[in-house]
Order: sequence, then structure tokens, then C-alpha cells
Amino acid sequence: MLVSTPFNPRKNLSMSSLPEPVPLSPEGEMDLVKVQRVNQSWIVHGHLRDTAAAWIEHLQRHEPGRLEKSCWLALFLTRYKKSTLRDPKPLFYAGLFAFATRHEVEKFLAAHPMTRAITLLGLGDASGLNDLKDQARTLAASLATEISEIRACE
Repeated sequence: MLVSTPFNPRKNLSMSSLPEPVPLSPEGEMDLVKVQRVNQSWIVHGHLRDTAAAWIEHLQRHEPGRLEKSCWLALFLTRYKKSTLRDPKPLFYAGLFAFATRHEVEKFLAAHPMTRAITLLGLGDASGLNDLKDQARTLAASLATEISEIRACE
């Protein structure tokens, strides 16, 4: 049986073995700077800040198109939906990870149940809701629906 180990964003990687990041569009660069600034400014649990930074770096090196969409969605949700929540962090991180694959969810979000549940719901998998309590389940389902509706307009 394979056991998934939580992603450790602090694990040192050899920088020489990583490909150079692909340039983003000017709008994508601006959104990336804003997302990085927001991510670094918030107090979050479970090293979510480090995990998000590692996610951003992963996308920047391998799939800048998904990075641009992820940054845009994270900013969009926090700008236009923040009045629905007192804490905009679930919106931000749900948007940032909205384009993750199942493998990436398991790699990056094992220690982050809310963001994991929302992202899995976007992939048609409700199993992440089992790790949440009543109000958190409702919030996760609501945010996943919101993100699905936005993504349907792509």
C-alpha cells in the first residue's frame, strides 16, 4: 500500500536541476506579484503560505498558463466575493489551487483540508468533505460551485 506523505515546501531542492521559469504575460506578471504579496502578508495555519509559494513556483516552472489563470481567479474571488465571508483566505487559496490536478492536490494539499476539499470538489470528488465540520462543508461546497460556474465561462 502506498502512503502519501504530506508535501514539505521547505525541503531543499537543487536549483540547478530545475528548468528556467517561462515568462508570463504582462497582466499575468502583475497578478503574480499581487498574489505573492497577499500570500506573504497573511497569517495562515499549517504552512499554507509556504505550500502556496511552492505551488506558484511549480506552476511558473511547468505551466505558466495555469499560473496566470490561478492568480487571476484567486484575485477575482477575493475582490468580488470577499463581502460574502469575513475571512477572504478560503476564497484566495481556493482560487489559487482551482486548476490543480488530482495528483497535485495529493502532493500539495494533504495538510490543508479546506482548500483540498474545495479543489477535489472541482474535480468531481466529494471525499475531501469528510475532513470538514458542518459549516466548513457548506462553505467548501459553496465555493466549489462558485469556482465551477466561473470556470464554465472560460
